[in-house]
Amino acid sequence: MIPQKLRSAVLISAAGLWVLAVGAGPVSAQQLKIGVFDPDRIVQETREGARLQARLNALQESKRSELDRLQEEIRTLEQEFYATATSLSADRLKEMQIKIDRKRFELESAQKSASRELQLEVEQTRIEWQQRVLRVVETFGEEQGYSLIFQVEVVGYFSPMIDVTEELIRRIDAQQEGATAP
Repeated sequence: MIPQKLRSAVLISAAGLWVLAVGAGPVSAQQLKIGVFDPDRIVQETREGARLQARLNALQESKRSELDRLQEEIRTLEQEFYATATSLSADRLKEMQIKIDRKRFELESAQKSASRELQLEVEQTRIEWQQRVLRVVETFGEEQGYSLIFQVEVVGYFSPMIDVTEELIRRIDAQQEGATAP
C-alpha cells in the first residue's frame, strides 16, 4: 500500500504536469476550472455520513458491551474463587480455576473477533462511502465544467472560492432524500 504522503505528492505532481500540458495545448490556464472538497466535512455534515457513523458507533458499542459482560463474569468468578478458596477442596479449586481460565480465553477470543469484525465493517463502509462520494464529485465536475477537483489534503493552498464541499454535501443529501422517497 502506498503511504498517504507519497500518494499525495504523486497526485499533486501528476496534476501539475497535466495542468502544464493542457496549458501548452489548445486549452489555456484561464479556461481551467479547479475545485477542492473536504471529504471529512462531507462525512460529518451529510445525513448519510452521520447515519453511517452512528451505525459504526452502535456496532462498536455493542461489541464493547459484550466484552464488558465477559469481563464482569470473570471478575465474579474470581471473587467467588478468592472468597471460598480456604473452604473448598483442591479438586473444586482446580475446577474453578479451569472455569476462570476458559472464561479468560473466551474473552480473549471475543476481543480479537470484535476487533477484526469492526475493522472489516469500517473498511467496507469506508470503501463504499468513498466510491459514492467520488461518483457525486465526478457527476458534479462534469455538469459544472470542472477540469480538476482535488481533495483538500492533497492541496497546499487553495482559495475558499474554489471549495465545492458545500455543494457536494447538498447533492449527497438530496440524492439520499431521492433514494428514500416513496
